[in-house]
Order: sequence, then C-alpha cells, then structure tokens
Amino acid sequence: MIFDFFKKHEHSNVLKFPETKVPYVEPPKKEQEHYSIGITDDNRITLRIGYTTLTMNEEGVLDLIEALELFARQTRKRDTE
Repeated sequence: MIFDFFKKHEHSNVLKFPETKVPYVEPPKKEQEHYSIGITDDNRITLRIGYTTLTMNEEGVLDLIEALELFARQTRKRDTE
C-alpha cells in the first residue's frame, strides 16, 4: 500500500484557539530612555535598564546606591591621578 502524505484530514471535533491580537507597542529609542524606576504593588523598587528589570527591597536599593557611590568615587580618584 502506498501512503498518501497529502491526504487532508478533517478535524471537526477539534476546538480552534481564539485569535489573539497583541497591540504593537513601539520600543523606546535608545536616546529617549536609559533607565526607568518604579514601585511594585508590594512596595519593592524596580530598576529597568534595557531589557533587564531588577526588583529590590529598600535595603537592596540602599546597598546598590552605596556600591555605585563607591565605584563613582574610585573612578573620580583614578581620573585625577
């Protein structure tokens, strides 16, 4: 017997998925937005840079600020030497 690969099968008992239309949202241009900061419903702080989102509690934010200040001071010190 030869197989008929192009035979169409009827699937009248199968429920089709509804068509979903996702609205197009134009991504921000690089020169428009470097980062964004917000607060979640459970009082956490979010920092979005590019496609990455970092969510922290208050302690994490303060630690991050401290680390950024430290590295900024080191960079300034290196530039003046």
